[in-house]
Amino acid sequence: MAAGQRMLQEKGLESARLECEMLLSHILGCQRHQLYIRGNEPLSPDRLLAFRDMLERRRKGEPIQYILGSREFMGLVFHVDGRVLIPRWETEVLVEYVLEKWKKKPAPVHILDLGTGSGAIAVSLAVYLPGSLLTAVDIKEDALLAARENAKKNGVADRIDFLQGDLFSALDSSVYKESFDAVVSNPPYIPAGEIGKLMTEVRSYEPRVALDGGEDGLHFYRRIAKAAPPFLKQNGLVAVEMGYDQSRSVQEIFLGTGKYERTEVRKDLAGIDRVAAFYKRREVPNV
Repeated sequence: MAAGQRMLQEKGLESARLECEMLLSHILGCQRHQLYIRGNEPLSPDRLLAFRDMLERRRKGEPIQYILGSREFMGLVFHVDGRVLIPRWETEVLVEYVLEKWKKKPAPVHILDLGTGSGAIAVSLAVYLPGSLLTAVDIKEDALLAARENAKKNGVADRIDFLQGDLFSALDSSVYKESFDAVVSNPPYIPAGEIGKLMTEVRSYEPRVALDGGEDGLHFYRRIAKAAPPFLKQNGLVAVEMGYDQSRSVQEIFLGTGKYERTEVRKDLAGIDRVAAFYKRREVPNV
C-alpha cells in the first residue's frame, strides 16, 4: 500500500493514504479498519492487478467514487459512474429542507425531481418520506437507468415514476396539472466558460450536461421559474440548490416572474446560501 500511497502523493492528492485504504479495502471486500489486521496478507495476482489498475485510474484524475462505483448520500448508498454527477454533501441541504416540510405530516406528498441524475434526491425523499410519491425526470436515458438501479437498490422503485425529457417537457400538462406539492432540483449551475477551470476529475469525467448552466449559470433557474407554477398545487413550492454566489440572482429570477409570493433560504455548513424555496402565489378568487 505504501507504494500506492506514494504514487498518489506524487499527483498532489492530499488524501493519498485514505484513498489507498479505500481502494484496497474495496479490493479485499473488508472495512478500512480491518486492513490493519490484515496488513501483512499478500495480495493474489488478480487482486494486485486490480489494485494497480485502480491506482492508475485515480492517478489520471478519475474520481474515486467512480472507481469504487458508489457514493454515500443521506446515509444511503448509491451506485455512481460516468453516466451521472456524483452526489455532493451540499445537496443534502436541499433534501433535508424538503424533509423538514413534510416528514411529520401524515398526508401523502407528491414531489417532482428535475434532472434526477443518479436519483439521489428522489430516492432519499422516497426513503425518508414513506408516504410520498416521486416523479423523477432526466434528459439522459443512461442517467435514468442509473437512477432506476438506485431506486431498486434502496427499495423504493415502486414509488418513483421515471420520465425522460427536458425538464417539464417530459410531463403531460393535462395529467400533471396542479399535481405536485413540491418541485425540487439541483440544476446545472456552472457558467459554461468556467467549466474548463474546474478540477480535472470534474471537468474530464463528470457529465457536462449536469454541470453546464449556460453563459451565466442561471439558464435552468429561468426555465424552472417560468414553467413550474401550472404543475404545482395551490400551496406548492419550488426548492432549488444554488451555487455559492447565485442566491440573489436566483431570487430575482423567481420573484421577477410574479408567480411566487414567498422565499425561504437555507445555508450549508460553510454558511453559504445553498437552497432557495419559492412558494406559488395564491390565486385570488373572483368575487
